[in-house]
Amino acid sequence: MTCRRASRTAFLAFLAIGFQHAPALGATTVYSNDFEAKPGSVFPQWSSSPIVFASRANPKDAGTLLPPRVTNAESPQGRRRFLGEFGGPKLDPTARTRVQQSVFLKLKDLPPHQSLTLEFDLLLLKSWDGSSPQYGPDRFLVRLPGGPTLLDTTFSNNPKTATDRSFQDHPRPNSPPRTGAVAVKQLGYGFFGDSTYHFTFTVPHDAKTLTLEFASDLFEGKGTDDESWGLDNVRVRIPERTAR
Repeated sequence: MTCRRASRTAFLAFLAIGFQHAPALGATTVYSNDFEAKPGSVFPQWSSSPIVFASRANPKDAGTLLPPRVTNAESPQGRRRFLGEFGGPKLDPTARTRVQQSVFLKLKDLPPHQSLTLEFDLLLLKSWDGSSPQYGPDRFLVRLPGGPTLLDTTFSNNPKTATDRSFQDHPRPNSPPRTGAVAVKQLGYGFFGDSTYHFTFTVPHDAKTLTLEFASDLFEGKGTDDESWGLDNVRVRIPERTAR
């Protein structure tokens, strides 16, 4: 990773920390979902972008695939249902393809407000490789399109830091894999297991509509059997102190 990239990541990490607060007491919940419906259920407020890919293989290739359906899934041990799995299909057995996917939550008819609080669990499944120069970087991003970026960093489940240099940039550059996770290897996934992070962000916002983007930028192109992600316990609240 270049110094410029590291500086940008550090700045965004600082910015995100500045946005993070505990939800206000008495806040109005405008969206809440723990995705406990039957696996394979759809959720009308959620949608996916097209899958964008670009290969480093020879010959090089790039393109887009149609947006997949957004549904929920169940972990192998049956302990958790969540929205996912995301990360794109298997595209490249040579593992030299970058794959990008965004998942959007769109809400409308929000009551008058000046800020909102987003809370969610991020489930990182299997072989996320962080900032590895060989197998990464594997990045995750959360933002309001046209507004602030809340999170833009790399994550790693890969413990082979000595050989793969699979450190992550969350919460700061060169952090050990799984730094900051609230749960590790609890969902029953193989290939380096899984890690769960909990995030809370409070941001200025006063529009009647809201779009939230959750996005992955993953390297290798071997599909969700190799590395994937999901969301759970998503909450959007309007703090009482900002209501008008």
